[in-house]
Amino acid sequence: MRRGDAPAGLGFAEVPTTQDGGADTMRPGALRGAARGRNLDGLAHTLFLRLAPVIAVLVLLTQVVIAWVNYGDQIRLSGERAQMMADMTARALAQPGWTTSFGPQLQALGLDPSVRFATLRDASGTVIGRLGEEPRGRSLERIQVSSEIEAGPEAQPAGSLTLVLSAEGLRAHAEKQFVMVLGASAVLILAFALSLRLAVARHVLAPLTRLLTAMGRVERKDWVTVDLAGSRRPSREIAEISAAFNRMVEGLRSGDEARHLLAELERTHARLAEANGLVMESLGYARRIQQAVLPGQAALEGGPLDVAVLWEPLHVVGGDYFWVEEIDGGGTAGLSVLVVADCTGHGVPGAFLTLIVATALDRILHDQGLRRPDAILAALDGVVRARLRQHAGNSDLSDDGLDCGICVVDRAAGTLDFAGAGLALTVLSGDGVARIKGRRHGLGYRLTGREETLSAVTVPLGDDRTFFLMTDGISDQMGGTSRRLLGHRGVAEILERHANQPLAEQVAALDAALAAHRGAEARRDDMTLVAFRPKGD
Repeated sequence: MRRGDAPAGLGFAEVPTTQDGGADTMRPGALRGAARGRNLDGLAHTLFLRLAPVIAVLVLLTQVVIAWVNYGDQIRLSGERAQMMADMTARALAQPGWTTSFGPQLQALGLDPSVRFATLRDASGTVIGRLGEEPRGRSLERIQVSSEIEAGPEAQPAGSLTLVLSAEGLRAHAEKQFVMVLGASAVLILAFALSLRLAVARHVLAPLTRLLTAMGRVERKDWVTVDLAGSRRPSREIAEISAAFNRMVEGLRSGDEARHLLAELERTHARLAEANGLVMESLGYARRIQQAVLPGQAALEGGPLDVAVLWEPLHVVGGDYFWVEEIDGGGTAGLSVLVVADCTGHGVPGAFLTLIVATALDRILHDQGLRRPDAILAALDGVVRARLRQHAGNSDLSDDGLDCGICVVDRAAGTLDFAGAGLALTVLSGDGVARIKGRRHGLGYRLTGREETLSAVTVPLGDDRTFFLMTDGISDQMGGTSRRLLGHRGVAEILERHANQPLAEQVAALDAALAAHRGAEARRDDMTLVAFRPKGD
């Protein structure tokens, strides 16, 4: 397509073109010259034509609505006043022989200048008294109310009073207010037009003139920049354009420096990519190390317990740790130890703490030979405090630690001993879901003096019971249409819905339900869940 064919091809057949088919628009200075040839004051005129009708309509509608509301309130108040007058007069007439002694009451109504007409009727509807002339004309100019006259010992309706008040004064006031609305709207439009013209001239036209002047000088290789200060400060958009123009001038002035900066940026980007690759490689190796200290598949499948695990770090490595082991001979005569720990933080710091916990737990179980879950937790608390140097008097006292839950299953006795520090044991049975809470405070952290004593709870295994140890990353799932936390109750509902499925399928269904609840929301913490129950004989 040739340049001259562009307007016709786009449907602008009537648009005049230059003699050379538009080539002159590509000359240096053509854009600046075209802009200078236009009347920049037309911007204020155009803005006024676009905005003034909208402002006028909005102001007028606002004032009309206010006037209409005021008029309606006045009509309502006048109606309430008329009704009150009618009710008071009706009560004054409610006495024996009122049909012959109503004169003073009607005359009292006539003292009000707004009362135009009043009529009294007996119980049969016959008119027995009038006051004034019945008004004619539009119903908008009057307010009419009526009230029952109750007389006799049983307060039976003995007649009615109809009262008509004039609303001409209210209508005249509303018309006057409407005229004032029109005048105020006209004044506002004039003020808007004047302020718009002044604002455009000060903050748009003057900065544009300075910008065009600078463009002309730059065409002559005079590297000047646009002054953004002064009394006629530009608007934000023009200021950004002027700042971009100044940066362009500086770039043209120092082209070699820009090329050097670009080369340096590319080298920096390459170094960052290399460093990021090293970090990701290190994290991948750290993940393999962390997975190596977790129990293998044989430990999960070869024991007397049916075990299913959900372990998902928030990042490549995480601060959650779990352990499953058969000790003291295994089989029906041995014990099964299941541990879930949630260390402070996640990512690399949390992963370091999991290594401390794994090493300490191995020594506690095999060197010290502890078997009570509360004793194991107490020993683990001491090791963590020693490793993190949280003893008294240390000026570098850290405030790190972990939440931990431990279950020791004795198959021979048919019991489960549980102790927790910051974690609870969830039990799913035919009676529903129950939570056995441990101590509220975790292990490690700074001592406050309010820590509770670690204690164990014994629970019968039962053939229909399934046990769950989980970190708070499972229940702290933000999502749903109302963006709320799932919570322990939501997790319990999911577990109950899938209670009849095999254990591995229950855990998979829970993982899928958590992902569905989150939707597009990102996870906020590591997730770890260990589900177990005795295998059938």
